[in-house]
Amino acid sequence: MEAFILMTRVPIPGKTKTRLMEILTAEECAEIHRCFLKDLFNMFDYIKNDIDIYLTYTPEDSFDLMKDIVPDYIECFPQNGHDLGEKMLNAFKHIFNKGYSKVCLMGSDIPDIHYEEIKDSFKKLEKSDIVIGPTFDGGYYFVGMKRIYKELFTGNLKWGNKTVLEGTVDIANSLGLKVDLLNKHRDIDTKDDLISFNKRINNREFKKGIYPENTIKFLKNNWGDFKYVKRYIKG
Repeated sequence: MEAFILMTRVPIPGKTKTRLMEILTAEECAEIHRCFLKDLFNMFDYIKNDIDIYLTYTPEDSFDLMKDIVPDYIECFPQNGHDLGEKMLNAFKHIFNKGYSKVCLMGSDIPDIHYEEIKDSFKKLEKSDIVIGPTFDGGYYFVGMKRIYKELFTGNLKWGNKTVLEGTVDIANSLGLKVDLLNKHRDIDTKDDLISFNKRINNREFKKGIYPENTIKFLKNNWGDFKYVKRYIKG
């Protein structure tokens, strides 16, 4: 049995994607986050028959603000923990306790991930203990395993720091675990991330089919062409 967990904040203005408030309003930050989620949910349609999908969210009392976009086949539960590591660990515990043999978890900041990458992560777990999806900022967007290794979620790791991936791999190596890596992605957290994503749109890197149509539509509607973006962003 295989399970996939999407970890996200509820898209609340002023509470999500706050680093993008340098260039977007609080309401726009919440809306682009909703677009990320909708694109990921569209992608899940291609794996839902093979992999059970869960969503873990925060804040606990705000789920009603996003329930209209969450597909019925996704089982949802609130996050539990003081920091990111503890929240991920508790999410893994919650799902492994249901009897799954492979569990993968991903953040909601990669709207362009392809469903084949998700499937590939479970295949890699057949020969590896851990699979990790690295980000360009030194962290990771994805982690999967066949059993819980609580050491990987220690508070000694500085979550959000550019050394998180390196530190996690070092811990895995110290435990004698075999680690495999997925494709590197750029999560969308900052102005530069959004500029890079918009450049990919203008360079026509996204092909029709499975692509982040909601996020692309949001950027086109709010920014238009990239020349306008460059004028709009100061610095």
